[in-house]
Amino acid sequence: MMREKRRYILVESANEIDENSRKDFEFYFYSALLHSIGEINYFKANPKIIKYVDRKGFVLKCNLVMYKETLNALTFIKQLNKKDTAFYTINASGTMKALAKQKQ
Repeated sequence: MMREKRRYILVESANEIDENSRKDFEFYFYSALLHSIGEINYFKANPKIIKYVDRKGFVLKCNLVMYKETLNALTFIKQLNKKDTAFYTINASGTMKALAKQKQ
């Protein structure tokens, strides 16, 4: 059995992500992503926020097969918890190490 290939996406939010409300942010973010990409594609992509880079940035992990669909879905998210927002893809890579190098 082969393990699934992943893609790591460095994403920047238009709004700051408060450290105290990260759980709420994740709930609304995943809900908006589910709505944007669709239920079946969401579970194929299996997106997870694995690291917060700063107050606006985070690393999103998803399956390689659904990488492009996940990027497209991010562009359609315009509101979280009734607040206007936007998400920008800064960079993407197959490993966290390569993503960190590209950010510098």
